[in-house]
Amino acid sequence: MALVLHAGNTNKNGFKALIAAEYTGVKVELVKNFEMGVSNKSPKFLEMNPIGKVPVLETPDGPVFESNAIARYVTRLKADNPLFGSSLIEYAHVEQWIDFATLEIDANILRWLIPRIGFAVSFLRLRKLQFLH
Repeated sequence: MALVLHAGNTNKNGFKALIAAEYTGVKVELVKNFEMGVSNKSPKFLEMNPIGKVPVLETPDGPVFESNAIARYVTRLKADNPLFGSSLIEYAHVEQWIDFATLEIDANILRWLIPRIGFAVSFLRLRKLQFLH
């Protein structure tokens, strides 16, 4: 069985797995015709990830979800892969930057981006409106 990634072709978290696979030399196929809000609500998808979040990687041993876990899995498929460094401290440095990207950048960028593309009222605008009333 090939590795199959369930995510849309523009999903930023799906790119983590695809990039790790490319650097590692592992073939990961992107599932065809994935439609967010439809595909991830199907019974087959919910068996792989009961909360319906993407991406999910189908592997011969079972599904893996959460983008960082998928990227780590794909990277570790090649035993001599240098992406995790060659010492414990190098491995720790790689892990710290994965955590930094997830917890500091990903977590906060949506707070900035979403209001600017018109999907939500920004927190500052909301506070200003509350102050005026």
